[in-house]
Amino acid sequence: MTTAPTSRPRLVLVLVGMGPRGAALLERLISNAAADDRGPVEVHLVDPFPPGGGRVWRDAQSELLRLNTTAEDLTAFVDHSVAIEGPVTPGPTFYEWCRTFGADLAEPALRAEAAALGPLDFPSRRLASAYFGYAHERSRRAAPTSVEIITHAQRAVDVRPAADGNRERVVLEDGETITADAVVLLNSHVDVRPAPPYAALAAFADDHGLTYVPPGYGGDLDLGLVGAGQDVIVRGLGLDFVDVLVLLTEGRGGRFKPVGDGRLRYERSGAEPHLMIGSRRGVPYHAKPMYWLQTAKPTTTTFCTSAAVAGLVARGTMIDFRADLWPLIGREVTWAYYTELALGHPGRVSVPWADFSATFAELAWGSKAYERWIASVVPDPADRLDLEALDRPLAGVQVPDRAALAEVIRGYLRRDLARRQDVTFSADLGAFHALLAVLPVIGPALASPRMDPRSLLEDFFGWFMGFFSFYASGPPPDRLEQLLALEEAGVVTFLGAGLEIATDPDRRAFVARSSSVPGEVLAQTMIDATLPAFDLGRTVDPLLTALAVRGEAVSRVLTAADGRRLDTGQVRVDGGHRLVRADGSSAPRRFALGMHTMIKSAAFARPGSNGPVHRHNDQVARTLLSLPRPAPTPTLGDADHDSRLDHTAAFSGSGGHDAR
Repeated sequence: MTTAPTSRPRLVLVLVGMGPRGAALLERLISNAAADDRGPVEVHLVDPFPPGGGRVWRDAQSELLRLNTTAEDLTAFVDHSVAIEGPVTPGPTFYEWCRTFGADLAEPALRAEAAALGPLDFPSRRLASAYFGYAHERSRRAAPTSVEIITHAQRAVDVRPAADGNRERVVLEDGETITADAVVLLNSHVDVRPAPPYAALAAFADDHGLTYVPPGYGGDLDLGLVGAGQDVIVRGLGLDFVDVLVLLTEGRGGRFKPVGDGRLRYERSGAEPHLMIGSRRGVPYHAKPMYWLQTAKPTTTTFCTSAAVAGLVARGTMIDFRADLWPLIGREVTWAYYTELALGHPGRVSVPWADFSATFAELAWGSKAYERWIASVVPDPADRLDLEALDRPLAGVQVPDRAALAEVIRGYLRRDLARRQDVTFSADLGAFHALLAVLPVIGPALASPRMDPRSLLEDFFGWFMGFFSFYASGPPPDRLEQLLALEEAGVVTFLGAGLEIATDPDRRAFVARSSSVPGEVLAQTMIDATLPAFDLGRTVDPLLTALAVRGEAVSRVLTAADGRRLDTGQVRVDGGHRLVRADGSSAPRRFALGMHTMIKSAAFARPGSNGPVHRHNDQVARTLLSLPRPAPTPTLGDADHDSRLDHTAAFSGSGGHDAR
């Protein structure tokens, strides 16, 4: 098949990774190309998983796995809150899509779920996959005739300079190549080899005939290795743990039955293992709040402001996260909490709001004077916000045995569930929104050369982001109800906080100890229920590995004050999201977007939040479309493209048909 040269040069782009982020970048390319036609554009989409959902949000996963985001809090589309140069092309939020397009879903189970879903419900990942697929197809149908879209259901394994030296040659796993003007790597969720501590546990398991499951995405883990009735040590109580818990219990035929007051009873199937669970904190993430604010949501921050952060950058000395940024963040979060408490629930603060706000601004946040004042004006201790106590709820807890520990943790979980489902505690949601609001504000300080490298890695990534996830990225409340039912049924045993794992070759076992309770537990099976941290040096993705080996992709390396080199493992990019090479130069036609890079943003956004993902995507899309174009040449007749016609879907923007 050969096409005649066009009168205008054709721009050829390759997007590697077509999950929600890749689909959103495609939408930005299409919308910007439609608004400013600079000539034909050919876009190749490379991903072995279906476009839209990609690997993590694919349809082919358990129907039991759900989002930890409510239906009203998710959108795949740009809205009018997003500050971008390109056109704003709104689309339905997830909840709006369920209400309007859910009835058109082909699968009865998904159709029924969409119809029953409320704004504060947590949808299945399969329903989210359908939404992301809809968003992708909607973008394709909106493409002008000048944009051609071609899908390759396979992986890219390398990118090399093309023969002319001005373009890129993308190599696919079946040997096909695509000559392109630019390539964008959006493949954040790739597998990595276990980090040394996890590799040591895997080697111990192999040497002693034990079972070890290293960190991985819950839906991808080989949990068939875990036998019924086995004692299993589980380290980690975050979102990955929730997936593992569900798949090893309800996923094996167990059933949760309501027993009144929102509580559950678990009926065993007999296929469950015995899960002995613990972590540094010893408790799972806080449940997501199930109510709305009772006062207006703030549109700007009050104390952790851009001006305050700019002052830190401009002062000329190194920025320490704990000493410099955390006081701004803590003050902002606390202010938002008490604003909602005082204005949303009159009477819970004993002084007029004007007096409260003036004194709050005067006192040093966290000082003894501040603590005495809060105690005097917030009568109920349950209404006082203590971020340190929130961060380590079992700090100092030492009990004589596991029965006493279980009673402590059950009480903690019951109190958390009560707060997160009772609107009288909506101040918790005020703090939640403030935590979300401060992240983009502190970004310039984190990216500044004045940011202390050790503090960035240990205090921000190592501590704060863990606290952020613990408080603001927890599971649906019913997951904690299920955990309580599983503990009551004897399927789960709490190990407590300060969890330490050892290996014992003489007893051929993994050993777990906790700071909360004396003694130890042994098991011949262990699961590290945490998400794997991306590290360019440990990735097994062939494309990233090939680039790294040749120095064409490098990780961001920081130099500490004592001269130590601190490798973040994150792909280094410049301010335009171009890959930075080993010599420090930027590759002009190679880009990377995603959580595996040093410029991070979530793959999708909350409605009305000016989501960073949309701003980053629009920036890169406009850069791509403005790249110099080669002279007009046939695009389908050269050898580089012949093989793609056997197994790719070509889609013309003029219609919704499959032109394959």
